[in-house]
Amino acid sequence: MLDQQFINQIEILDYLQQCSLLIPGFEKAIAFYKHPVYKDIRTTISIDGTHQLRDITSNSLLIDDKIMHLRQQKSGAQWVEEKDIPFEHNNSETPFQKKVFDEFRHYILLLRAVSTVDQRQDLLFIYFRPNASNFGIRNSTDTLTTDQKSIIASLLSNTFVVYHSQRIKFTSENQQLREDNKLMGSQISEIQFNYLQQQQTQSKQISRFIIENLNEQALLLKLNLQLSAEAQNYIHEYQGPIAPITQAAAKTVSMAYRIQNPPQGGILKIEDYYLRPYFSNSKLLKETDTSIETMVDSIYSRTVRLLNRLENAAKKVQSQGNTLTGAALGQAMENPISAPAISDALKKHKKFIKTLCGEYPQEWLTIRKSFRPIINTLSA
Repeated sequence: MLDQQFINQIEILDYLQQCSLLIPGFEKAIAFYKHPVYKDIRTTISIDGTHQLRDITSNSLLIDDKIMHLRQQKSGAQWVEEKDIPFEHNNSETPFQKKVFDEFRHYILLLRAVSTVDQRQDLLFIYFRPNASNFGIRNSTDTLTTDQKSIIASLLSNTFVVYHSQRIKFTSENQQLREDNKLMGSQISEIQFNYLQQQQTQSKQISRFIIENLNEQALLLKLNLQLSAEAQNYIHEYQGPIAPITQAAAKTVSMAYRIQNPPQGGILKIEDYYLRPYFSNSKLLKETDTSIETMVDSIYSRTVRLLNRLENAAKKVQSQGNTLTGAALGQAMENPISAPAISDALKKHKKFIKTLCGEYPQEWLTIRKSFRPIINTLSA
């Protein structure tokens, strides 16, 4: 038995296999073709309408030479007689070959297909009964006329060519579909991997931002911050908005300081239960505008912290009924700074301030509307 994929690749074998389906009352057909690997002439037969092909060995060097002569001819479909076929009259046949070839006289149609191995003609001999019974023409005693044989040869030849072309097209499209699916699968895997990597990177950036804020608040109290393992895990799992982190860090440190009351220069230990009241995702989501829920890159973290401090100080100044000047805003900060220091900070963060305010139009509204240095920075 021949492998189906191998049959599909050899055009003449594809013709041979389809004989039992396309020819009424099919009995026998024999193919000769150049083997793509071994480069010799192989003989394959289909018999008794089984739709299964069987390889047999060429009978002799003489037969191979005559077959080679036929393979060199360029003519297409033609009817031949048994006496003109070399393997029908060879005396070195095996018992099986005698059984195959020693039949009553047939009409024999020879079809050719160009070999992809040597560009010569592979051959297919199709045996018909010596009357019209194969095709139901009048009655079984009528012989095929020359015109009828010409029509049969043309129809069968074209049918085989069309069928093989469709099979090749289907095979090619099916192979392309498998490659597309494979490529799509790899792309989906890569996208999922990159998304996971991005999420992990963003998570690390936000965690660093939270820890920076906690450390900054501890330094204001002249204390050394120490995070428990549970607190670190809680920070790493934080998925809330970034805007309230600075304020939440200040409240967390204040609570821990009130409870522990460590001396200056001492250690302030932060447990997860200090973080939970202020870093609860659900609580922060309710208190913060959802437009800034997207995590901000670490390169913007200092700018975000600066804008948050300015915004909180500005609200404090306005609540006291004072004008928003650089000096007043600087003094209202938790760690007071001068007006020139504010101007210098805004100059250094100018590019990031414009980017953040463009991406988050609902954030830092007090200073964007009422604090002249910010207004000038955004309009520059």
